[in-house]
Amino acid sequence: MPFINVKLTTPAPSKEIQNKIAKEITDVIVNNLKKLPERTVICFEEIEPSHFYFGGKSIEELRREK
Repeated sequence: MPFINVKLTTPAPSKEIQNKIAKEITDVIVNNLKKLPERTVICFEEIEPSHFYFGGKSIEELRREK
């Protein structure tokens, strides 16, 4: 059972976009790994921008710098 965890900083994309992404990821897993779509789990996890870092700077900081 493939379990794919997609982590995104808030704000998360709309439900419609998440549905589209989940379908496309499932299709990739099914077509390439021959897994059953009903056994493929896609989980979207939201992370606060202040808790996600690149090069020692949080996404929150990087967004302010733009």
